[in-house]
Amino acid sequence: MMEGQFEPLDADEVLFVNLGRVLMPNATFKVGEFLDALAQAVSEREAEWADENEGWFGDGLECEVLRFGNQGWQRGKVRLRLEFMPETPPPPKLLETRRAGDARRAERLDSRMEDLYRPSRSRPEDYEEEDLDDIYS
Repeated sequence: MMEGQFEPLDADEVLFVNLGRVLMPNATFKVGEFLDALAQAVSEREAEWADENEGWFGDGLECEVLRFGNQGWQRGKVRLRLEFMPETPPPPKLLETRRAGDARRAERLDSRMEDLYRPSRSRPEDYEEEDLDDIYS
Protein backbone atom coordinates (compact mmCIF):
# COMPACT_ATOMS: atom_id res chain seq x y z
CA MET A 1 0.00 0.00 0.00
CA MET A 2 1.26 3.50 -0.84
CA GLU A 3 2.10 5.91 1.95
CA GLY A 4 1.80 9.14 -0.08
CA GLN A 5 -0.48 12.10 0.35
CA PHE A 6 -3.15 13.43 -1.96
CA GLU A 7 -2.51 16.90 -3.36
CA PRO A 8 -5.11 19.15 -5.04
CA LEU A 9 -4.78 19.52 -8.79
CA ASP A 10 -5.04 22.91 -10.53
CA ALA A 11 -7.72 23.42 -13.16
CA ASP A 12 -5.15 23.66 -16.00
CA GLU A 13 -3.28 20.46 -15.12
CA VAL A 14 -3.80 17.56 -17.51
CA LEU A 15 -4.86 14.01 -16.66
CA PHE A 16 -4.59 10.81 -18.64
CA VAL A 17 -7.16 8.27 -17.41
CA ASN A 18 -7.30 5.16 -19.56
CA LEU A 19 -9.50 2.85 -17.45
CA GLY A 20 -12.42 3.81 -15.22
CA ARG A 21 -13.01 7.05 -17.10
CA VAL A 22 -16.33 8.87 -16.51
CA LEU A 23 -17.90 11.95 -18.11
CA MET A 24 -15.01 12.53 -20.50
CA PRO A 25 -14.94 11.12 -24.06
CA ASN A 26 -11.13 11.37 -24.31
CA ALA A 27 -8.53 9.74 -22.09
CA THR A 28 -6.57 13.02 -21.82
CA PHE A 29 -8.26 16.14 -20.40
CA LYS A 30 -7.73 19.14 -18.15
CA VAL A 31 -8.92 19.00 -14.55
CA GLY A 32 -11.13 22.05 -15.18
CA GLU A 33 -12.80 20.32 -18.13
CA PHE A 34 -13.66 17.36 -15.93
CA LEU A 35 -15.12 19.58 -13.20
CA ASP A 36 -17.15 21.47 -15.84
CA ALA A 37 -18.49 18.17 -17.22
CA LEU A 38 -19.37 17.05 -13.69
CA ALA A 39 -21.18 20.33 -13.01
CA GLN A 40 -23.06 19.97 -16.32
CA ALA A 41 -24.07 16.38 -15.53
CA VAL A 42 -25.30 17.34 -12.07
CA SER A 43 -27.20 20.38 -13.34
CA GLU A 44 -28.99 18.29 -15.98
CA ARG A 45 -30.20 15.85 -13.30
CA GLU A 46 -31.32 18.50 -10.84
CA ALA A 47 -34.77 19.92 -11.53
CA GLU A 48 -34.04 23.17 -9.69
CA TRP A 49 -30.46 24.03 -10.54
CA ALA A 50 -29.55 27.56 -9.50
CA ASP A 51 -26.45 29.67 -10.05
CA GLU A 52 -25.44 29.36 -6.40
CA ASN A 53 -25.10 25.59 -6.91
CA GLU A 54 -22.03 26.42 -9.03
CA GLY A 55 -20.26 27.02 -5.70
CA TRP A 56 -19.68 23.25 -5.47
CA PHE A 57 -17.28 23.64 -8.40
CA GLY A 58 -15.84 27.13 -7.85
CA ASP A 59 -15.29 29.30 -4.80
CA GLY A 60 -17.16 26.98 -2.46
CA LEU A 61 -20.67 26.69 -1.06
CA GLU A 62 -21.58 28.04 2.39
CA CYS A 63 -22.11 25.17 4.80
CA GLU A 64 -21.64 23.78 8.28
CA VAL A 65 -19.72 20.62 9.05
CA LEU A 66 -19.60 18.30 12.04
CA ARG A 67 -16.04 16.94 11.93
CA PHE A 68 -14.35 14.24 13.96
CA GLY A 69 -12.32 15.71 16.80
CA ASN A 70 -14.12 19.08 16.78
CA GLN A 71 -16.68 20.13 19.32
CA GLY A 72 -19.90 20.95 17.53
CA TRP A 73 -20.65 22.37 14.13
CA GLN A 74 -18.15 24.52 12.25
CA ARG A 75 -19.16 27.08 9.62
CA GLY A 76 -17.25 27.39 6.36
CA LYS A 77 -17.31 26.50 2.68
CA VAL A 78 -17.16 23.25 0.77
CA ARG A 79 -16.23 22.53 -2.85
CA LEU A 80 -15.43 19.60 -5.12
CA ARG A 81 -11.84 19.16 -6.29
CA LEU A 82 -9.70 16.51 -7.90
CA GLU A 83 -6.66 15.33 -6.00
CA PHE A 84 -3.64 13.31 -7.01
CA MET A 85 -1.28 11.04 -5.05
CA PRO A 86 2.01 10.22 -6.81
CA GLU A 87 3.31 6.63 -6.63
CA THR A 88 6.88 7.88 -6.36
CA PRO A 89 8.26 11.19 -5.17
CA PRO A 90 8.49 13.77 -7.93
CA PRO A 91 11.91 14.40 -9.45
CA PRO A 92 13.75 17.43 -8.04
CA LYS A 93 13.02 20.68 -9.78
CA LEU A 94 15.56 21.83 -12.34
CA LEU A 95 16.75 24.74 -10.18
CA GLU A 96 17.34 22.43 -7.20
CA THR A 97 19.26 20.01 -9.45
CA ARG A 98 21.43 22.85 -10.77
CA ARG A 99 22.16 24.11 -7.26
CA ALA A 100 23.17 20.62 -6.11
CA GLY A 101 25.46 20.26 -9.17
CA ASP A 102 26.93 23.71 -8.57
CA ALA A 103 27.63 22.80 -4.92
CA ARG A 104 29.38 19.57 -5.97
CA ARG A 105 31.48 21.43 -8.56
CA ALA A 106 32.40 24.08 -5.97
CA GLU A 107 33.51 21.38 -3.53
CA ARG A 108 35.70 19.75 -6.20
CA LEU A 109 37.17 23.14 -7.14
CA ASP A 110 37.89 23.95 -3.47
CA SER A 111 39.64 20.61 -3.11
CA ARG A 112 41.74 21.24 -6.23
CA MET A 113 42.62 24.75 -5.05
CA GLU A 114 43.73 23.40 -1.68
CA ASP A 115 45.95 20.86 -3.44
CA LEU A 116 47.34 23.56 -5.71
CA TYR A 117 48.21 25.98 -2.93
CA ARG A 118 49.25 23.41 -0.34
CA PRO A 119 53.02 23.57 -0.07
CA SER A 120 54.62 20.29 -0.93
CA ARG A 121 57.47 21.12 1.41
CA SER A 122 56.65 22.56 4.76
CA ARG A 123 60.09 23.39 6.19
CA PRO A 124 62.92 25.46 4.70
CA GLU A 125 65.37 22.57 5.10
CA ASP A 126 63.17 20.53 2.71
CA TYR A 127 64.26 22.83 -0.13
CA GLU A 128 67.44 22.07 -1.93
CA GLU A 129 69.72 24.79 -3.10
CA GLU A 130 69.00 24.14 -6.79
CA ASP A 131 65.26 24.64 -6.15
CA LEU A 132 65.95 28.09 -4.80
CA ASP A 133 68.04 28.92 -7.85
CA ASP A 134 65.06 28.09 -10.07
CA ILE A 135 62.87 30.44 -8.10
CA TYR A 136 65.23 33.41 -8.42
CA SER A 137 66.27 32.93 -12.02
